[in-house]
Amino acid sequence: MKIRKAILDDFEALKKFKILSKKEELKYSQTLKPLKDTKAKYLSYLKTDLSYKSRAMFIAVEDNKIIGMIMGKGYSTASISKFKRKGYISNLYIDKNYRKKGVGVKLLKHTLRWLKKNGVPHVTTEIHIKNLPAQNLMHKAGFKDYTIKMTQDI
Repeated sequence: MKIRKAILDDFEALKKFKILSKKEELKYSQTLKPLKDTKAKYLSYLKTDLSYKSRAMFIAVEDNKIIGMIMGKGYSTASISKFKRKGYISNLYIDKNYRKKGVGVKLLKHTLRWLKKNGVPHVTTEIHIKNLPAQNLMHKAGFKDYTIKMTQDI
């Protein structure tokens, strides 16, 4: 398995993978619109993610097939933060046939190294409350719970 930064030329290969990740996310979210209504928007986001210098999508590839992906981005913070820059990790998705084999951990570590190299000393992520496998992976990697995001339909 090889991990590398995805580039715009990977867009076609990543499209299907991105949609698979969103199908999985829909299992955990009651606030997202159906995929048939949002597919074009997700693909537009993907193109943006592959184009911005402050973002990096890393992919795990085995036998010329994408088996995992993760997005990392760095950004400048408000003046009230003790950090000048922070990072955000999202879109971690591993092909079902490759889960529990260390792919997610390797992608996460690769992304954290990239963020650190790009001047990011503090990283956050959001995980759906019922996505216990993702929470376990992040806890195993050293992430700590620090807030609860709450919602209500009114």
